[in-house]
Amino acid sequence: MDERKLSELFAKNRAEELPDDIWGTYVLPINYPDVDLRQWTKACVIVGGRGSGKTMFLKYHCHPTIFSSKHNKINNTELKRIGIYWRPDTAFTQHLSEEWLGKYWDGAFKSYMCLSILIEFSRLAKNISVSKIQDENLKYDISKFKVPKAISKKISQFTDDILLVDAEEYIQEALFELSNWINIPDKEIPPINIDIKSALSILSIELNKLSLNLKDTIYHIYIDEFENLTIPQQKLINTWMKHGIQPLLFSVAYKKNADVSHNTISQESIVERNDYRKIDLEETYLADFGLFAAEVLALKLTSFSFESEIKTIINHYSDPRYLDRRKGEDYQKAVRKIASDFLPNKSYAEIAKDIWDNKTLASKAFNLINDGLVYHKDTQYNTYDFIDYDKPEASLVNGVLLNRKSNIPKELIIEFTKYRSGKESKYPSWIQNNLVGTILYIYNKVSSKPCPLYSGFEQFILMSTGNLRHFLELCHQSILKTESDRNNTINSILNGLPVETQSSATIKTSTLEIEKISDLGANGIHLKRIARRLGKIFNYSQLRKSQSEPEVNHFTFDLSDHTQLDDKTRVLLNEALVWSVLFEEKSTKKKSEEELETKDYILHPVLSSYFGISYRRKRKLKIKIEELKIIFQGDDDEFNKLLKTFKSKWSISEDIDESYKLKDGIGMQLGLI
Repeated sequence: MDERKLSELFAKNRAEELPDDIWGTYVLPINYPDVDLRQWTKACVIVGGRGSGKTMFLKYHCHPTIFSSKHNKINNTELKRIGIYWRPDTAFTQHLSEEWLGKYWDGAFKSYMCLSILIEFSRLAKNISVSKIQDENLKYDISKFKVPKAISKKISQFTDDILLVDAEEYIQEALFELSNWINIPDKEIPPINIDIKSALSILSIELNKLSLNLKDTIYHIYIDEFENLTIPQQKLINTWMKHGIQPLLFSVAYKKNADVSHNTISQESIVERNDYRKIDLEETYLADFGLFAAEVLALKLTSFSFESEIKTIINHYSDPRYLDRRKGEDYQKAVRKIASDFLPNKSYAEIAKDIWDNKTLASKAFNLINDGLVYHKDTQYNTYDFIDYDKPEASLVNGVLLNRKSNIPKELIIEFTKYRSGKESKYPSWIQNNLVGTILYIYNKVSSKPCPLYSGFEQFILMSTGNLRHFLELCHQSILKTESDRNNTINSILNGLPVETQSSATIKTSTLEIEKISDLGANGIHLKRIARRLGKIFNYSQLRKSQSEPEVNHFTFDLSDHTQLDDKTRVLLNEALVWSVLFEEKSTKKKSEEELETKDYILHPVLSSYFGISYRRKRKLKIKIEELKIIFQGDDDEFNKLLKTFKSKWSISEDIDESYKLKDGIGMQLGLI
């Protein structure tokens, strides 16, 4: 097998693992002109869930990418908006507080942030001086540009007339000195005091004097993970955002639904539209996440010498000039075909046929039909009367239909006969509404068989739900598992991953994601428990023989009950949304006009294969406010009692708990933490 590993291209699924220069590796969203940060002259707030691409989006607009050496030619217009990226060290910035440093904490924070960003300005000068920008005089002048004396006087490490391109080493020494004092504040006043707003304003204005091409340049400071700063720190940054004046602007990015401050250090608050533009990256990418994911996949495959007729477009995904070509119907069909060929799936009909062809799976389908006949105490018909191997989908669905009180076996046989003879019947509707739930039920009864419903490009899209990190991890695990088979060559892998391999890898991905939840924020352990409890309930629902409410994977409660949520449940619910353990969406259906619920809460579909539930948003569970409190806060005894009520309500047999185990030897039997 080729020594190179395709899986390595998918292993790095976090922006932090990639270089600052992402030109050629970043796929612009198809509607990029709507969110192009270079078009605005005021602050921006960029929001999105975990893994939605906030960091990559910011890095695309910053100087390492703008002046990338990968550009063949850089127009002078690129100088009009220059991004500077800063992501605070969360653990360190927590020390920058009045409780730790006393009344000079804000001076220390401003100095720390200023030095960090001055380092980026030094790197910016280097990048421009060696770039392929057309203005050669500017490149020379910026290489000889000296740090303004007003700044150098504030930094004891500086010598006179230090060049900006050479300043990073000296600034790093100053930052080291300040950081040592912050960790051990042995005196009241910080060793270095430099005001960020005035220092960066002076530097920006002086840089803009260098060339006509810099005359109107805006330097945009993008602060990532804003939600991890303390509230007093957020207020300082909000103040700079509100009073940002060209050529220096401040913008922030944070997780959607995060509880952040909009206050400033005065009585004012920052207001959307008046003070900043808001960009929701989830809305941006979800506009056509399938296309975006297909393009990301195509780009990675192409970088591994994968040939395609649209390779030219694929290699220019970072270039806005290619957006119109990417909107073409022929191109989009071609790139989606690359993705679906690489990640093939099986149709529902094929999966149904496979069940009847497999002795173990077929036995579960036989038992389901037989249980239905026993339920109706019907001795007139036998199991084989409801099976036609030429009609595998209908035959499979018969099992759940027979386990419903409303379906009399004799009447079902009449409909089945009509369907088998090609006449009009109720089966097309029955199959559409019940087949997926039935397939899940069968596979949940056989722990050794990975369910093929969790394989395929379109299925990966649904499970990822707009989260590129999840999509890449699903691909990575699938490729890794395929590579582990020494019989597979690189060419055979590029020709498509086996469905069963994908299904097994999906379970591994789902298991890993469950384990990661405990590391998400201060309440991670609680969020993991909530996810497992909800998954357990949804799994119980999926194990109903009748499948009268198949594919339950989300819940709702009355709008009026929102006001009755206690503080702890409300906090945990919001945290689950912030970290994308749950999604909040408008309700799709109400069973009656009297029902007041307007929000559905969906367990992240990437966890679906772990629990053997559907990744499609189909049916929801109405939860009472007291039940929700038990799920979110109750101890194990309280939750187990709640489980028993669901078990009784859904007529689940006692042996269900022991029969459901995770597939492929990954993880242990579901339990609660």
